[in-house]
Amino acid sequence: MSAVPMLAGVGLMMVCCSSASAAAMMMGGEETPTAAAGAGADTPTEYVYEFIVNVPGHHTDKYTTAITDIRIDGVRATADQVEVHVEPEWAKCNSKAGGYECEGDVYGMIDSQPHPTTAMNDTSWSQWASGQDVSGTKLFTITTSSKVSKFYFEYFRPKYIPGWIIKENGVEVIKETEHGGTGGTPNPTSKEYTIP
Repeated sequence: MSAVPMLAGVGLMMVCCSSASAAAMMMGGEETPTAAAGAGADTPTEYVYEFIVNVPGHHTDKYTTAITDIRIDGVRATADQVEVHVEPEWAKCNSKAGGYECEGDVYGMIDSQPHPTTAMNDTSWSQWASGQDVSGTKLFTITTSSKVSKFYFEYFRPKYIPGWIIKENGVEVIKETEHGGTGGTPNPTSKEYTIP
């Protein structure tokens, strides 16, 4: 085969296709996708939200941060979405007698308690011991397949609400400079975190 027709064929292939496609075809391989190949190539397929204590909550000499429920855009978080980095030493899942009780071996903050919870004895919760939630401590992460608009947290009491730093895929999106105060009521209490 003469070199001229072969070069013409390569030139035509280069005009018709991207250089990556042409190179792949000349090497006998398949075309590999590039960022330009489709819209949204830079859109993450996973969103990781880190919950880092910035201001520890008010606490006793025994316990501190106590979360009773976590909702992601209105839907309760599941065990496969929540990774706990500091195991809550006071209670993984605690509940009061005479109402809803913890079910199975799950964290109280994702247990299937009634919602919204208005009665203290229908609440299950996870609670960290004093000293576990010092400033800079990443207590847990929540991973989702799409960007979150709003987190809804229920806490056992206002005084067990820390001031969070929340990071989305490593970028700080919320930084609180105060904790939830020293109040014991309402019990439970709730707070929403709108993610920009």
